[in-house]
Amino acid sequence: MANATGHDEFAALTRRQWLKRGGAMAGAMLWPELLRAQAVQGGNAPARQAIVIYLQGGLSHYESFDPKPDAPSAYRGDFGHVRTTLPGIHFSEHLPLLARRAHKFNLIRSAYVNSPSHPVAIHQTLTGWDLPDASVEVKNRNLLHPSIGSVIAQKCGARVPLLPAYVTVPHAGQLGRRVHYATAGPLGAAFEPMDSGIPPGRADGAFSGPPDLNLPPGLSMRRLKDRMTLLRAFDGVAKPHDVEGLDHYYRHAAELLAGGVAGGAFDLGREPLRQRERYGHHLWGQQTVLARRLAEAGVPFTLVNYTLTQDHGQDWDTHVDGFNQMKNVLLPPMDMAVSALLDDLEERGLLATTLVAMFGEFGRTPKINANAGRDHWEKVFSVVLAGGGLKSGVVVGSSTREGDLPKDRPVPFNDVLATIYHQLGVPTDTIFHDQLGRPNPVLAVGSPIAELI
Repeated sequence: MANATGHDEFAALTRRQWLKRGGAMAGAMLWPELLRAQAVQGGNAPARQAIVIYLQGGLSHYESFDPKPDAPSAYRGDFGHVRTTLPGIHFSEHLPLLARRAHKFNLIRSAYVNSPSHPVAIHQTLTGWDLPDASVEVKNRNLLHPSIGSVIAQKCGARVPLLPAYVTVPHAGQLGRRVHYATAGPLGAAFEPMDSGIPPGRADGAFSGPPDLNLPPGLSMRRLKDRMTLLRAFDGVAKPHDVEGLDHYYRHAAELLAGGVAGGAFDLGREPLRQRERYGHHLWGQQTVLARRLAEAGVPFTLVNYTLTQDHGQDWDTHVDGFNQMKNVLLPPMDMAVSALLDDLEERGLLATTLVAMFGEFGRTPKINANAGRDHWEKVFSVVLAGGGLKSGVVVGSSTREGDLPKDRPVPFNDVLATIYHQLGVPTDTIFHDQLGRPNPVLAVGSPIAELI
């Protein structure tokens, strides 16, 4: 597409790259456009904000939310199962905390996508659009269609003047940083997410927020203010009301760079230690408490990548030694962090207005492979949806006895995205315009899940 125009290259730049390439002044020049674009406030949607927890690599539904104890041994795996608070519904034995909270969220057991390819399925689950030739090597950015987070950033705007509308925790990359389908694409750099940076792996670790909210070495706030004063002097040739509007956004940009409200939302040091311990002494726990802080502060969309290996980023891609990985590394911290999030939001009166979703790009194969793992399987998998004005304790659809296909009520994944959009007040037929002014629908297909509304 339009490399000749330079628009795609511009859209692909993150705020961090802008700050590195042009210094704090370049960042201050970009932030005003972001703030101006996000100034439109949301309407009376049921949800005010969303937290999406993304399980890169593909969660096995067999070993989590849809165990198959009656399936043949080649299918059912090594784990036992536990009762939940929903009659007749069982989870893996290694999700005991979520099992005791099943009434607080909804479970889709019949979701599916169109491809067993990581890049293709990640693109679909984060944008709602197919990109059949997506790959790590070539089409590794969403140039044609924006991610759901960027759409929400554009349509809902910043809820609080000094906070970004879209944050990625820890960063916007998937499969490590090899693909970037959580970005703004044709919407442009103003709607790129802000990367939080990597929180500590312990509840007592320090974390003050993304580098973008800190002035680079050698640039003091006084020097930045001097530069802003000089910029306003150049604005003297503009019309007075234009200068006044620009000054409003530039002042906000300068405050963002200095910390202030935004810095406080990111600062885990302001969270009581006991509360951070509740989420767990591990990376995912601290990522999740950060997501709660951002939602509570008013960030409309936060994407949390549950990945441990930042260079590889496919922890849930359990081809080899999958049962040991799930039992000892993956399921316990996820169980603890997500359970704490649901409880914490509910106790603060925020669950009703905060939509929480958890999913990966697909599921895992019915049959266990020769390496004690499961391979890619796009035909059926499980999705968690909670809060944000949705009903709770609803199980939508089911899979077959062997867990290989939807048994009833198949749910195309775009319906999950349509549900999130609906709850945040963005109709699925909403048209956005790319940087060249061309109209595109947010989703070509997909309807909110009626059982949950």
